[in-house]
Amino acid sequence: MSTFEALAVTVIAVLPGALYIFAVERQTGITRAGLADRALRVAAVSVFFHFALAPLSLWLYQDVWAGGRLTRPPVPWMLWWAPLPYLVLPLFAGSVVGAGIRRNRSWALRVHGRTPEPRAWDALFGHQPSLWLRLRLKDTAGGCNGWVLGAFARDARGFLDSRASGYPEPQDLYLCDTAICNEDGLFVLGTDHRPQLRNIGILISWEEISFMEVIWGEPGT
Repeated sequence: MSTFEALAVTVIAVLPGALYIFAVERQTGITRAGLADRALRVAAVSVFFHFALAPLSLWLYQDVWAGGRLTRPPVPWMLWWAPLPYLVLPLFAGSVVGAGIRRNRSWALRVHGRTPEPRAWDALFGHQPSLWLRLRLKDTAGGCNGWVLGAFARDARGFLDSRASGYPEPQDLYLCDTAICNEDGLFVLGTDHRPQLRNIGILISWEEISFMEVIWGEPGT
């Protein structure tokens, strides 16, 4: 086997698993493992996809590669589409499972496994939650006497939604909107008994935060 053939076999062997892991992490925004564990995941997923596509692989080997038809002109046009499942199926499956994990669907967790997120930060922000945050800054001259109140949610104005960085990147946080608060760090409610928004987003690093309270539901209700 030539060097080129060995390289081609290696790429084909690991490509499905690599594409699947890429698609999952693209949806979740979370890298859950180190290099050794990721390599094992890629290999295991590749084995699964090669098993699922074994009839196609056998046909290519027996009738095309070993049979010598690969070099005989003309090459059937359908042969050009033969590798497509190796690309499309892993990406599609990874995207579906990744979206399910992000939405905390039980079937996706059973498929992908309930691997704990590497940090509590990723566990909190990795599943598209909608919540209020009450932040206390280390520098009390910032915000309102050191307090910052904001919404981690989709931006109703159609701008950038709230975002949180994922492992292994440094922890930073973007809140799509912030709320008016008093000097004690309490929400100032409007006539509708809901927080009064400032229509101002904020980008902040965890290094600037002393602690963070997570509020599920509407403050003041």
